[in-house]
Amino acid sequence: MKYLVFLFITFASIQMSLAQNERFEKEASKIANSIDSISKVEKKALKKALAQIDKKLKKKDITVEEAEAQKKELASYHSERINKAVSEQEQKLQTLIKNRVNGTLQSEENNSSFTNSFTKTFDELNYYKDSLTGIKIEKRWTSQFVIALGANTILNGNDDFYGDGFKTNPIGYGEVGATVKYRLREDSNLWNLKFGLMNMMGDITYNNDDDILVTNQGQTTLVDSGINLRDARLSYFNLGIPVFLELDFSKPQYDKKTEQTYLRSQQGFRLGLGGFAAIRLFTRQYISYKEDGKRITEIQWDDFNTNRFTFGLNAYIGYKDFSLFVKYDINPIFRNNPVDINNLAIGLRVDFN
Repeated sequence: MKYLVFLFITFASIQMSLAQNERFEKEASKIANSIDSISKVEKKALKKALAQIDKKLKKKDITVEEAEAQKKELASYHSERINKAVSEQEQKLQTLIKNRVNGTLQSEENNSSFTNSFTKTFDELNYYKDSLTGIKIEKRWTSQFVIALGANTILNGNDDFYGDGFKTNPIGYGEVGATVKYRLREDSNLWNLKFGLMNMMGDITYNNDDDILVTNQGQTTLVDSGINLRDARLSYFNLGIPVFLELDFSKPQYDKKTEQTYLRSQQGFRLGLGGFAAIRLFTRQYISYKEDGKRITEIQWDDFNTNRFTFGLNAYIGYKDFSLFVKYDINPIFRNNPVDINNLAIGLRVDFN
């Protein structure tokens, strides 16, 4: 029994030591990276500021003497910032070594929830912390989770070929997916290239509640079902790739405490213009009616002669994360029909940045 207790204590001691070593190495590496980052960030900022002075000198907005004085002042300013920040990191390293020697360095506990982990991961994709000020700086590449919901209407659908035609479905269109955005200029939010992968879902409804779609000799038409229908609609599911040129009019943010100016997108008005291409994964017609007091539901899985490949125009305008969108399918819904009809969707879009 004593032998087992001894083994248990020895094993626990080894595990604790290994955990402390792992934590020490991780924290020491983080401090070393911070020191390296401090120097790089400040040198980059100094280089940018010196370039601005050279531009003023070239335009003769300032004299040579003024330029030299400003350059010396800038060099001194950034040197002091480096020394101060490095000194703080060195103090952290000394404390870390002291805690390691005293055995008071604890291992990290992973007690974060799935939601917190997801949020943290998503946050790390779009931002990084300034090594000196700790301000969250937005990266040039960012990602967004997108949800859109709106009305679906059919253009040119009231022709005699389609009988009583189609009606606007107020919640007949939706999108769920993700986009990636690239800031075209490093120092401006204005011009952005945005593209992604979206699930596009739509419902097409009919003016006559008793009508259904049927395919006959390669053409798709609306006919009376001869039944008192409770519901009838054509649903489709597309997988699409949208591409936008986004204009983001967000102004640069200013932190009073650190006197630092930095970029943050989706803080003002936004405008997106572009297009999309999509492939139809499935199409089905949903029919519901009552028979002998029982509710009967039929789902007809068929392509109904719809175009498998879809492309069109896409645009949105909004403020911050919310915007109004319009999406128009250039190619018609059905193949081989003598009268072409097209989808038009209008609604609300949310881009979670």
